[in-house]
Amino acid sequence: MDECFAKFPNVMKNKVKIYVIVLINHGKQLKTLCSERTEKGIYKKFRELIKESNKVSFPMEYNNHYHHMIKAEYEIVIIKCKQDGDSSINKIRDEYGRFVNYESSDDDWIIVDRASFNVEETFWVYGYHPKLQRKTFDWVFDNMIAKDHKNKYMFKTVQLYKNKILIDCNGELNMVICKNKDDARRFYNLCEKRCVEKKMKYVAFLGDAFENINTRNQTVEKIQKLTNWTLSKIKRDNTRP
Repeated sequence: MDECFAKFPNVMKNKVKIYVIVLINHGKQLKTLCSERTEKGIYKKFRELIKESNKVSFPMEYNNHYHHMIKAEYEIVIIKCKQDGDSSINKIRDEYGRFVNYESSDDDWIIVDRASFNVEETFWVYGYHPKLQRKTFDWVFDNMIAKDHKNKYMFKTVQLYKNKILIDCNGELNMVICKNKDDARRFYNLCEKRCVEKKMKYVAFLGDAFENINTRNQTVEKIQKLTNWTLSKIKRDNTRP
């Protein structure tokens, strides 16, 4: 079955650089990553990008899209400036190893290769600007959990509530707001895994506050005291606009 990508309006038209790598999501070009004159050169960059992608700590899995949440589908795609004799359709292996026909909808470019790509998720940490000062998982872990982790007087607890992660250190509460509860669970589990690997004995994981009505009410009170939010806002389980 032929697949068709959107046009590549932002790709340079300088035909000296014949090969270009673009980042796409759901078939839409997001940005141009690099360009090369030769196939050998572009595949070297392609492999380097995949290697960097594999180092991402917390891959983005969801996008806010027109008032609802959709699964992210990030890919990097090698496209080639179309030359005389080039076919618009190219056979490329899919994730199952099968050759599939891929066709660009842009007459100037043909698709050479593609691969899934991990984009680092960022989070709203309460107290920081929700759009301009978003933080990565590593930043939160290093600054709010791992910091002073050998000091028994800086004992921390980590708890999940809906799409929120609550990090409490001696009554000082920090809160991370995730896109949805799936991301929050993934965040919580990765924190716990890292703490176990690093043998951080002064960090305790308290589970999902929603599962116990007494814990749930106490947690809601904590969030309300921190944020002065309404109950309806506290009880939301996603950041959908």
